[in-house]
Amino acid sequence: MQITASSYEFITDKIKALKDTYPTLRSKTDEYAFSALCVKSNFYKNPALILNENDLKDIVVDGQYDGGVDILLNDPNSEGADLVIGQAKFWRTIDYEAVLNAMIKMALFYKDMIRGQFEQVNATVQRRFLTLNSERGDESKIRFVFYTSAPQAGIRRDRIEKKFREQFVGISNIEVSILFATDIEDEIKESESRRPAVESGKIRIDERDNYLLYGDGAAIVNVSAYSIKQLYAQHNTNLLARNLRYHIAGRDIDKAIAETIQTDPDSFWLKNNGLTLICDDFDIDGKEVKLKNFSIVNGGQTTYMIHKSPIINSEHDFFLPCKIIKIAGDTEDEKNLFSLSIAKATNSQKAIKPVDLKANSPEQVRFAQAMREVGIFYQTKRGETVPAAFRQPYLNTDLVEVGKLCLAAIFQIPCTSRSKPSLLYQDKYYAPVFNGNQAQISKLCKELLYIDYYFRTVYQRDFDRKNSSSPNADIKISFAHNARTLCIAFVAFAARYRQGNITDRDLTPLFNSSSSESIPDILYESFRDIGTLQFFLPPQLFANKDQYDSALSRLFSIIIREGIASYTHECRHDSTLTATNYLKKDKNYYDILSIQWERIIDDLNSFFPQIGM
Repeated sequence: MQITASSYEFITDKIKALKDTYPTLRSKTDEYAFSALCVKSNFYKNPALILNENDLKDIVVDGQYDGGVDILLNDPNSEGADLVIGQAKFWRTIDYEAVLNAMIKMALFYKDMIRGQFEQVNATVQRRFLTLNSERGDESKIRFVFYTSAPQAGIRRDRIEKKFREQFVGISNIEVSILFATDIEDEIKESESRRPAVESGKIRIDERDNYLLYGDGAAIVNVSAYSIKQLYAQHNTNLLARNLRYHIAGRDIDKAIAETIQTDPDSFWLKNNGLTLICDDFDIDGKEVKLKNFSIVNGGQTTYMIHKSPIINSEHDFFLPCKIIKIAGDTEDEKNLFSLSIAKATNSQKAIKPVDLKANSPEQVRFAQAMREVGIFYQTKRGETVPAAFRQPYLNTDLVEVGKLCLAAIFQIPCTSRSKPSLLYQDKYYAPVFNGNQAQISKLCKELLYIDYYFRTVYQRDFDRKNSSSPNADIKISFAHNARTLCIAFVAFAARYRQGNITDRDLTPLFNSSSSESIPDILYESFRDIGTLQFFLPPQLFANKDQYDSALSRLFSIIIREGIASYTHECRHDSTLTATNYLKKDKNYYDILSIQWERIIDDLNSFFPQIGM
């Protein structure tokens, strides 16, 4: 997109519109609202993701003593809760030095936070960082993003990124994004245009009736790049609705595609794998192919770069191979499996994430129905809009979130659920959740979603407030901010133990083992067997949220109290130990249970009769 003077005005208009949408932003500066706008358009494109005013209040940390950071969040589009650190400048103009200084300041902020040097930032930023960093797993990335409403004006992104990366020599999980005015305008337009499907459209081929049929259900043609560009301009990412993913920025691949388009478009047919389209039906008429209910399932990268190229137009066009395949199957399951198999088989340019491979699988479609029957909207694929009735965070979810909750609550590996959630895709964990008794799992997941929501939105803040003046406030608050999955696991453990689903005999290895490193494998069969369990805490209690909240608070406090005691003891032997690292090992969760067992059992025996269990 060519730089124009209107980009700043476009962004200004969108800031005004955002303030109308979010009343709490009306009292904020335009600079603050610009940060909110960037977050919304960049990270919340998916209609299934809800961004409410409380979220914005947490995410936008711009203020006094913010450490040079305006935005802090876990990327809601990433499986591993990638940590996003951002800064936004609502300026008309900017120069190279200003961008570089802002980037370096973010790097220094991150390094200070990791070292525990919180002196330069306010308590809100400190605690926000601790919470987000605790959610980041071993497979997560740290993403530094800089936004400005100013034009790029010749500023070299690559030079800034090179100098920035010098701050992180030897660290490979760093990602950098620098967005100028027109980049942000593109992001906003894309986020506003997303819809779940493309019902009809057409493409142009090189010569009249030049196609190769494969039976009655497939054809190969040479498609016009300009006609693909027109389709993308009209439908945007909806054109990739059945793809395993949308465009994923990849510097080397993007650069190679862009160079071929610019310097040697005639060779594009030879160098590029082309596109694969699936559809309900197609009709080739002369130089035109009409498509019904269609999606590109391979070639998203190519499609996006064609769309971005200013060179391609009606007079400067070229052709690339395109495979068109009718969706086969009589039932919805058969059609979903067919579409998924084509998408999986034809994608090779980028690594496919496990969640992509499961997106349209039959068991996921059935699980979505089971969740809907208990009052939860379950997103099986990207682009689904959450109905208004399910907008509360604990009333909508997806595979990744359910997976993390089940790893913690059912399999009792809370630290792994946070640090390595991809373990869920191993069949030993995946099958009991999604191919077992889905009605039973759905009921339990509904409860887990609320337990998670209560910890995030209420308990954690109350804990901070109550302990902010404690002599060991830093230790307590840091531990609590890292203890979310620990608390979820403990609530499930305590409830299952009380109901006899987990017995003393099951736990014998926990107390007899000299090393609890292998306990997850030893106790796997006992933990995975949830028997006829239908709830964690009594349904009548769940119906009264005040009483349920109070019960959760009691259980959370038990495990956090005992956890802090064990963590403090370990710190005496290792002065470099942090709460984040301590709670990355399931071994330490089992140590807390076994070492503090007598006190824990006394507390539980006193607690459960009070709630009718």
